[in-house]
Amino acid sequence: MSGAPAGRSLWRHGDFVRYWSACAVDITGSGVTAVALPLIAVVSLHATVWEVSLLSFAERLPPLLVALPAGALADRHRKRPMMIGAVLVCGAAFAAVPLADATGRLSLGLLYAVALVTSAAGLIGSTPRISYLPSLLPGERLLEANAKVGAVSSLADSAGAQLGGAVVAALGPARAVCFDVASYLACALLLGSIRTPEPVPDRSAQKSSLRREIADGVKYVVGHPTIRPLLMTGTAYTGVFAFLTTLWDVYLLRELHGTATVLGTLLSVMALGGVVGALAVRPLVDRYGPARVMLTALAITPFTELPLLLASPGRTGQAAIATGMFIQMACATAQGSTQRSIRQAVCEPGMQGRMLATGQWITYGTRPLAALLAGATGTWLGLWNALALGTTALALPFLVLLASSIRTMHHVPGAPPAPRPPHPEGEPA
Repeated sequence: MSGAPAGRSLWRHGDFVRYWSACAVDITGSGVTAVALPLIAVVSLHATVWEVSLLSFAERLPPLLVALPAGALADRHRKRPMMIGAVLVCGAAFAAVPLADATGRLSLGLLYAVALVTSAAGLIGSTPRISYLPSLLPGERLLEANAKVGAVSSLADSAGAQLGGAVVAALGPARAVCFDVASYLACALLLGSIRTPEPVPDRSAQKSSLRREIADGVKYVVGHPTIRPLLMTGTAYTGVFAFLTTLWDVYLLRELHGTATVLGTLLSVMALGGVVGALAVRPLVDRYGPARVMLTALAITPFTELPLLLASPGRTGQAAIATGMFIQMACATAQGSTQRSIRQAVCEPGMQGRMLATGQWITYGTRPLAALLAGATGTWLGLWNALALGTTALALPFLVLLASSIRTMHHVPGAPPAPRPPHPEGEPA
């Protein structure tokens, strides 16, 4: 592990800066696509509410299919080659969108396929990327590092969304996706330039079957007294938001008469809230403790959806929505960075990939079902009623965490000692 003493700024840690930059470039491109894809589906291809929910389903199905194998592979093999390969696959898949548009073959079927492939590849790449961070930095620097990554992610997301609104307005939504393709190539180059030697995976683990490693990861997470309640909270949080975000774009574009510029601006403001949350999380956790920070953020979140429900078309309504989204993302980033740092700190080094992947499988596994439920609810009850129902359900994550033992946690735990491998050659470098 490359040294990063407690008193030394992470900005002087060259490989962390490269890692941080790769995340920023990747998310900037994805911010452009976050504006472009809904417009392709809703405006260019005239998708119905149900068809939009199917696109959301396709984007959110891969965690159920590949999360567990991805985690086992991340612990079994070196993580950086997996990260680089995944971003290259995503770039190639997204390149199909502007190519199909240029040849007159753009369709919802193609969007479904691209969503499946890029979501699966993104998950296979994000699992080792997140679990790779503890190999760059010691445990006591993880909260700071996650906060910095969260801040740049939100800032890049904001820049990408604002850029996306402008590019879509100038070039059209399909051509705007080319920016995301370029961002994946730049991300691969940055990840490839990291110099810190990666710890050698435990060779004894590679002798066991993949199924056995997956089962061990699930058993470890479900039985862990700290990780389990955090994942239960995350499952409730992610499921409800998957329901809401499936309907959000359609409601904004159709009922509130939003444009590409309006959508890009709102997503940009929302992402800036993430920057504030990321910058504030460390001093807040130091002063109030992780439990209070997470509970307060979750308690505020349901109220941030009210401006969307009460808004009318026009700038006043858009300003109210933007304010709610800004606060919502600040809360999401603060509680997300805190719980991620806790899970990374308490998890054994050899279980980092499987812990993350099992968490994604459990937490994100609700998202495809929530997307389909949103499509059905929005079709039967109407978009506004469905959004009101989802807003009420945002109280669930707060109640789940409040009922757990995490509510009494006053500081982020220290990292556990690494278990001694059965053979010296299996010891991490």
